[in-house]
Amino acid sequence: MERRERRVTLDLVIPIWNEEDTLPALLARLREVFSAPARERHRLGGVRFVFVDDGSRDRSAEMLAKEIAAGLPAILCRLSRNFGHQSAVSAGLDLAEADLVAVIDADLQDPPELVPEMVARWREGSDVVYAQRRKRKDNPLKVAGAWVFYRLVALLADLDIPLDSGDFCLMDSRVTRAMKALPEKLRFPRGLRAWVGFRQNGLEYDRPPRAAGRSKYGWRRLYRLATDGVVSSSVRPLQLAQVFSVSYLLLTLLGLTALLRPASAGIPPFVLGGYLLIVIGNFVQVLCIYILGAYVGRTYLEVKGRPTYVVRELIPAPDVHPTGKGTA
Repeated sequence: MERRERRVTLDLVIPIWNEEDTLPALLARLREVFSAPARERHRLGGVRFVFVDDGSRDRSAEMLAKEIAAGLPAILCRLSRNFGHQSAVSAGLDLAEADLVAVIDADLQDPPELVPEMVARWREGSDVVYAQRRKRKDNPLKVAGAWVFYRLVALLADLDIPLDSGDFCLMDSRVTRAMKALPEKLRFPRGLRAWVGFRQNGLEYDRPPRAAGRSKYGWRRLYRLATDGVVSSSVRPLQLAQVFSVSYLLLTLLGLTALLRPASAGIPPFVLGGYLLIVIGNFVQVLCIYILGAYVGRTYLEVKGRPTYVVRELIPAPDVHPTGKGTA
């Protein structure tokens, strides 16, 4: 496969939500990683930072606006409220115009230093280079929850979504164009990334702890992310609900045969079997209603056709690529 040696532009999509404590360290790292010598070394014609403020209530947007006014090669998209991390990522992808697009978190758990290595993998022929976590330094309960989340999504999704890989990745513009062309409003970017295909390659790394502040992903948000990910990527849970229903029907038929057997001393076996069937039946019904509710609720939201996000304000930086004039 022929190497891609041409000079390319790069957009970094960075969702933020109340990250004023981490922004100084993040900007310092970005300036170092994408300095003029580094850009020349990696044959990057221009690098632009696409910040998406997902309804922050602190000084994050104000700090970034000042940096942009001072010459930071960036644009700041301020959403009208907190729409969620996946919606913020989608907003950033919609604004991205470069040859290559990377997505990283603002808390420095996605090291910017890995992006040039991703660019090198792209030059070797990969269209998508996703970061895959070997280890992560975090709260043990959160680590365990993330481990379960990724395996649950992999088990239930029809797509081949790599284990322990989040939104941190680098994509060719063909991939981002294909993702943006998909019509659904409830976006799960890593699922869409897997669905569009192309040549995808993983880059393993050890995920560091947050640079400052605290995680914005609590258990409720992790649960919502898991549910959205599974429902938007697969109908397998509905198929499982059908299997459960048929299995319960077969158990019921087997239980009915017990009615034809003579009762022994004590409690008749069919009475015990009946109680067991009632318990199993209630469990199956509740589970199936839960699964159907997840799909019906999201179908309802899709049918309404509301946008994934609403932009409150867009602060552009002049003369930042695609002409390649921006400097970090």
